[in-house]
Amino acid sequence: MKQKILIVEDEFIVANDLRIMLEKAGYKVCGIAPSVVKALELIASKEPSWILLDIFLQGDKTGIDLAAQLTGMGIPFIYISANTNQGILEAAKATLPYGFLVKPFREKDLMVMLDIARYRHEQNIKYNQNADSSIHIQIEHILENEGTKSAKLQEFSKLLHPLIPFDFLWISRTVPHTTTKDITLLKESNESFRLISNDELLKETGASARDFKTWNIARIPTNGKSIFNGYDFRRLRMESRWIQHLSDGYKLESALVAEIAKGEETFQIVFFSRLSDVFSKVHTGIINQFCKAFELLIDKALYAPKQDTTNKTAETTALASPPVQKKISPVPVNDFHGIIGNSPLLHNALKKIETVAPDDTSVLILGESGTGKERIAHTIHKLSPRKNKSFITVNCAALPLTLIESELFGHEKGAFTGANEKRMGKFEQADGGSIFLDEIGELPLEAQVKLLRVLQEKEIERLGGNGTKKVDVRIITATNRNLEKEVAEGRFRLDLYYRLNVFPIELPALRHRKEDIPLLTLHFLEKYGKKSSAKVTSISPAALATLQTFNWPGNIRELEHLIERTMLLTDGDVITEIAYPDTNPAAALADDSGSKVKTMEEMERDHILHVLKLCKGKIFGAGGAAEMLNIPSTTLNSKIKKLGIKFEFVK
Repeated sequence: MKQKILIVEDEFIVANDLRIMLEKAGYKVCGIAPSVVKALELIASKEPSWILLDIFLQGDKTGIDLAAQLTGMGIPFIYISANTNQGILEAAKATLPYGFLVKPFREKDLMVMLDIARYRHEQNIKYNQNADSSIHIQIEHILENEGTKSAKLQEFSKLLHPLIPFDFLWISRTVPHTTTKDITLLKESNESFRLISNDELLKETGASARDFKTWNIARIPTNGKSIFNGYDFRRLRMESRWIQHLSDGYKLESALVAEIAKGEETFQIVFFSRLSDVFSKVHTGIINQFCKAFELLIDKALYAPKQDTTNKTAETTALASPPVQKKISPVPVNDFHGIIGNSPLLHNALKKIETVAPDDTSVLILGESGTGKERIAHTIHKLSPRKNKSFITVNCAALPLTLIESELFGHEKGAFTGANEKRMGKFEQADGGSIFLDEIGELPLEAQVKLLRVLQEKEIERLGGNGTKKVDVRIITATNRNLEKEVAEGRFRLDLYYRLNVFPIELPALRHRKEDIPLLTLHFLEKYGKKSSAKVTSISPAALATLQTFNWPGNIRELEHLIERTMLLTDGDVITEIAYPDTNPAAALADDSGSKVKTMEEMERDHILHVLKLCKGKIFGAGGAAEMLNIPSTTLNSKIKKLGIKFEFVK
């Protein structure tokens, strides 16, 4: 039976072109809807199998709003949009679509995306994956977990910021009105968020307590609106002295207002931005999808018991100085194939591993550096029917630009200068087994095209060859990059992203699973106790408590290296003191001046920019940037593209 597709698109010409393409390919188009209201009518009467969904539609509702209802109905959908900025892609991702097609597109692009989407939908049904997106799970974990109110709010803001780009967040109970439980968060220059008390707010804005009490007397006068850009925001300033004062103090230019009702109480959540035209209907759709998260935030933050900082300090002091003779010794740890931990977020990832390992489905492992992505990939292979075949690891970031195709797909003799013999590529070496492509976000666009073909056709073509060769390879990929951002900036193919993202496994950062630090510490004590001459066999409760105060930007790898180094520096058999490189764990990513320490990529970008400016933008030839950096001009061009360096920056 032909699959019925509903097109939800407000541009008739685009919708009609889609209809012609689909009918030519054998699909049945059961209708065209220009708005969410019309789409819901057609869904009820036509019962489509699939929906092609534009984001910006006629009326007040967007495709983001409709997407939440489609997920509830169990109807798979693909977005079609001309907008691919990071915010839109993040918002789209949160609604769990099966694909994203960028306008304008070719007929071939549409068919490929439908094939990928159909495959992903089949896998989703097969594995019965949880409909909740990972961001909902992470928010719930952050708010339910132990920790200070400030820490919870900061982590919540970091997760939400890619979806709603705000610089200032204000949450207030408006019915009945009170300011005693207001929450105010400010985005700092180092991408972190700072919780501001009412007293601090008055001091920073220069307002008196009397002014605050007079001006902040009721809810923001929204008059049914939620988006305040440009003129609307200026009018809002005139209607609210408090908004006027806030915007003057923090240079705010636009606002997005959400109202959350809980029983007889009403709360206003206001996102402010320093940009004048940043919020759109898409963001209201996102807010509608995160209502439960906001309700949980209100429960855990506004109504959280007020913490006694005096008692907390005393408690911390007590933890820091227990009797030295007390110690915690290694005990047998129940691990999952070498993966240590009992936190809910880790268990969620392990459950996914057990589910997907026996199959041949492509897996995308997401997580920060040091979270153990390669170990997860190896575990998936060990638990699969391919366990007795090859497991080939490829670090895409380490492949020389000129040899990527040769390394991955092999080459024939004479294919290029220096190719003196035929060479088997990594995919052929992995035939019958699994290949792990680490740092897949580093793969150049040219190689991405060929990888997509391997995924779809299950065949490779050697460099310089005339024919193709079938390969039976399970592909596991990993990245610490934000692939949606890479797609938005044109460095990663959208169709490849959706093809790889069939079964994502997100590994939590160590700062989100601090309850696992004791188990990991004991594991590393046992591991290095066997390998080294160190006499250390245990750790004191005080030292263990100290480990749990750090933010661990390097994650498990950083913890492991610290334990190994501490064991070598410890006299005796008990670790009683942790010499962490940064004495201020809250500023683990900051230098002495308080500025954020730059990543290697940021430093490389700054250095290349500096050299380009010295060379006045010249790349090739004598006196060019490539010569000064002592690298091939092709490599420099590739880095310039990857790092997003544009000509206008080189001035």
